[in-house]
Amino acid sequence: MEELTGPLQEVFKDLRRHWKAFQEAEPFLHVVQGFINAIDWREPWIMGILAFHVVMLVTALATRKRGGVQLFTVLVSGGTIFSAERLNRLGAQHWEKFSGQNYFDATGVFMSAVVSGPQLLVMFIILINYLINCVGMLVEAKKRELIYKAKQRAKEAKAAAGSAGSKKTN
Repeated sequence: MEELTGPLQEVFKDLRRHWKAFQEAEPFLHVVQGFINAIDWREPWIMGILAFHVVMLVTALATRKRGGVQLFTVLVSGGTIFSAERLNRLGAQHWEKFSGQNYFDATGVFMSAVVSGPQLLVMFIILINYLINCVGMLVEAKKRELIYKAKQRAKEAKAAAGSAGSKKTN
């Protein structure tokens, strides 16, 4: 056990150091506010991205009962997320042509927060909707199964009562 003490002490020292750095870091809310304030939300292409998100969200919510449209929405959202890295690279190369400032860094924070994040939310909403629909179908199937079994038992009871009545008359 003593041989574990040395490595464990190093791990705990490292954890304490990271915890202290985390506590001294700028609060997350300030970082988010800084990010939001750094973006010019009036740029046409950013308004287009926001309009796209609104259309996708409304489509996901309004077509809850239409599986085909929901599937198409998931595919479009997934394709957008899948191509976000490539779009970030293209945006970094050509940002002067359509933007007032370069939002496209190497880590893709802007694309993740402004493009992929909302689309992940749309996909999550559709996933929850599918789960709710599956639960509803499962309940309906179980009800039908119970009704079928009850009818079967009633038939068997009627047949048993009928055969018992015919034996008494003989």
